[in-house]
Amino acid sequence: MKKIIAIVLVVLYLAVWGMQKSKGEWSDYYLSPAPPAPAMRIASGYAQQMAGFALFVKVAIFTGGPLIGVAKLSYADNMSQNFEVMTELYPDFIDSYHYCQSYLASISPEYARKTNDILDRAIAAHPDILYLPFFKAFNYFYYMDQPLQAAELFLSMSKHPDAPPWFGHFAGTLMARGGNLAAGRTMLQAMMNTEKDEYIKRRYRRSIENFNAALKVQAALDDFREKHGEDAATLDELIPHYFSKLPHLNDNNVLVWQPPLLHLDRPNLHKPEAKK
Repeated sequence: MKKIIAIVLVVLYLAVWGMQKSKGEWSDYYLSPAPPAPAMRIASGYAQQMAGFALFVKVAIFTGGPLIGVAKLSYADNMSQNFEVMTELYPDFIDSYHYCQSYLASISPEYARKTNDILDRAIAAHPDILYLPFFKAFNYFYYMDQPLQAAELFLSMSKHPDAPPWFGHFAGTLMARGGNLAAGRTMLQAMMNTEKDEYIKRRYRRSIENFNAALKVQAALDDFREKHGEDAATLDELIPHYFSKLPHLNDNNVLVWQPPLLHLDRPNLHKPEAKK
């Protein structure tokens, strides 16, 4: 019975490939939607992994076509749906997630969010592969401009025994970019207290000094708001009543005032302007 199902699926796969190829002759940027995963699971029975792989091949053929100049949103919905179905049918197949990250996440913040939903399935299937949650954190930070969510993921990843030491430090940095200075300092303090490498501990101390300085400025800004009934327009309004000059920060960090939050930032972490 399994052999018969496998033969039928191979025939179906060749038919799908043939249809995709013929469509490519008149429209290189067309990607058909996949049937719903429950229907494919029932139809394929024991061979649902092969059905998921067939969808992966279809998308791989599509992405290998001449897509230069084609509007990504014209195929984004169908691509997202294909990735959702193939990963539900075959969650252990790692290449599906590589392609999803490469081709879907960059289309728009909405599709970066859809990619992260699919990556949740990848993380559940492969809990010890660190680059999968790294993909998700990268999407939060780069495509979705949500540094706090990225920080939480990096903090979680930093607890993995094979995680590089900079994961914890980067979590604190992203927390600072999100304006949550107190949480960022607490996070770095906890990482420093458990760190054994002296070099890494010194880096943590320098970062904590930056957080302490930024929190003093935030306190001054809060006091300014209470006394004047409005936020300071710039940090220069804190001089000379609160500071003779703004505190010095280590490692090229800067203070960015975006009322009502003060951000601790590093210019070299700014992402480049998106190409149009």
